[in-house]
Amino acid sequence: MSSLVVLSALAIAPALHATPISGQFSVTGQSVQDTGSELIFNPNTINVGAANTLQGDFSTLLTPGEAGTITSPINYASYVSGSSEMIFGSGSSLLTLTLNSISCQLAGSFNNCTGTGTVVSADSNYDPTDFTLLFTTNTAGVVTFQATALTPAVPEPSTLLLLGTGLVGAAGALKRRLTA
Repeated sequence: MSSLVVLSALAIAPALHATPISGQFSVTGQSVQDTGSELIFNPNTINVGAANTLQGDFSTLLTPGEAGTITSPINYASYVSGSSEMIFGSGSSLLTLTLNSISCQLAGSFNNCTGTGTVVSADSNYDPTDFTLLFTTNTAGVVTFQATALTPAVPEPSTLLLLGTGLVGAAGALKRRLTA
């Protein structure tokens, strides 16, 4: 019984510290060539948008106008998961958004793209978090991004405590039944 309590405590402890990154921010880039199957960034520098585009945790993780880089090109016709990243900052303020999938649809003179991936902060207060990346290119070669980090479902500590208590109670009942 005591082993079960210890195992339950160990399983619950990491979940209590889960802190996903939440919020959204915009990113701009210039000189993007859309070939119809890939986006080529030349140069591969991008910038964080204005202060009013930084919401949630991104308002402390990023600085308005902060420069970053993007892996180029992004082949959206046959994208390979993880082959493109947006990187901001360095050292303990490093923020990396790794694109896992992307699809684009042409709408008139605009190409609307949606991607998903994982954002990771070097700040140990945050866990890797899923995000959605939305962006549009136009025939003028300018790309605008709206990146949104989606908060995964993380159980509340009280819910986990209730689950742990239930498991301990079930284990106690099972032990009494087996010894009887």
